[in-house]
Amino acid sequence: MSVTNPAFDRAVREQIAANRARTPSERFLALCDLLDVVHAMAPQDPAAQERRRRAMAAREREREQWRAEFRQFLAAQRADTPPGA
Repeated sequence: MSVTNPAFDRAVREQIAANRARTPSERFLALCDLLDVVHAMAPQDPAAQERRRRAMAAREREREQWRAEFRQFLAAQRADTPPGA
C-alpha cells in the first residue's frame, strides 16, 4: 500500500497555492475560520472537558518547571561572573 495519496497531495498543493495568492489579512481570516471549525468539531462532553483541563494543567506545570530551571541557570551564571565584570 502506498504511503502517499495523489488526490490528497494534489489538494494540499492547491491549498498552498491558494493561500499564497491571498493577502496577509485574508490568510489570517482563513486561519480564524479554520480554528472556528476545529473548535466546533471538538468533543464537548464532560470527559473531553476534563481531558482538556488536565492537559492545560500539565502544560502549565511544564512551563513553571522550565521557568524554575531557567532561573537556576541564570543564578548559576551570575554566580560564575566575577564581581565588577
